[in-house]
Amino acid sequence: EGKTIFWVDSYRAGYSWSDSIEQGIKAVLAGSGANLVIHRMDTKSCTGQACMEEAGKKAFREIREIEPDILIASDDNAQKYLVVPFIKDTPLPVVFCGVNWDASVYGYPTPTITGMLEVDLINEAVDHMKRFARGGRVGLITGNTATSVKQAAWLNSRIFKGRLMIYIVDNYSDFKEKFLRLQNETDMMFFTNKVGIDGWDDIGAGQFIAWNLKIPSASNIGWMAPFVMFTLAKDGREQGEHAAKSALSILGGTPPSQIPVAANKKVRLTANLDMARALGTVFPLSVLKVATVIGSPSAISERAPDGIEAYDFSQKRIAWVDSYHAGYEWSDGIEAAIREVFQGTGIELEII
Repeated sequence: EGKTIFWVDSYRAGYSWSDSIEQGIKAVLAGSGANLVIHRMDTKSCTGQACMEEAGKKAFREIREIEPDILIASDDNAQKYLVVPFIKDTPLPVVFCGVNWDASVYGYPTPTITGMLEVDLINEAVDHMKRFARGGRVGLITGNTATSVKQAAWLNSRIFKGRLMIYIVDNYSDFKEKFLRLQNETDMMFFTNKVGIDGWDDIGAGQFIAWNLKIPSASNIGWMAPFVMFTLAKDGREQGEHAAKSALSILGGTPPSQIPVAANKKVRLTANLDMARALGTVFPLSVLKVATVIGSPSAISERAPDGIEAYDFSQKRIAWVDSYHAGYEWSDGIEAAIREVFQGTGIELEII
């Protein structure tokens, strides 16, 4: 009761990762009596080192003014530009979260610092892609941000033992060139993040990828689902919940050194039917049953042994109730898609 928890967010409100961390923190702190103060560093708006350093200094000035009882610092920029230069060697306890893969680069943990790492289920993503791949070569393409560069280097050294082909791209034109290279130089591809690609266009990029995709692809970030076959996305809420629970434990008397550094365990699988169709392949029903499925259902293959064709639809009747009328563009589009999926199944469609 009456304790102040100061959360420093590396990014900004409205950024989905930060918002999910915030949801986790607030859910745990509800009813605790602790006072939550939020500071946004907004480092994604920075264009240079000086801006990053100033964001860290600004956060530190507010910390000195408020004098919180504990600090939660989320994501790498808050560690690099705030905790390490200003807080690490002080008595103020710190709980970090969202630190990619390895906290030892910041000298964590310490007697006053603990937290949760942000790790990707890379081997699981490779397993999903392998069933559609022609070989074992793996590539990675991503926008040029500090987090993406750190992640790519860590994956190459720790997971792929130096065999990962990496392209860090600065702009959309560079992305298209390197994307086309990967289609011929590798057998499967991680497209980890569009952030950091100047001039990125969601619609144009989605069309470009669909027209040129030759190898299976995956990402670890939820908002990348429209651009890859598989997304194994981490849940920021899990990071926030762990950080808040750890903070309350420390405020209750548990030393940070007695709270082990943890790693996230939750993931959300998304399967993109449109990207599967662009590759000329299909998802087995075992994937469709557990994944969030996006895209057109016509990408479910007639050839899949455990797909929809395994059932006998002959003489079945389906009634479609349309809120509007024939000739209305929205209704006509829905009807065209329904008829495309039902074609050849023996289903009798009744339209009201």
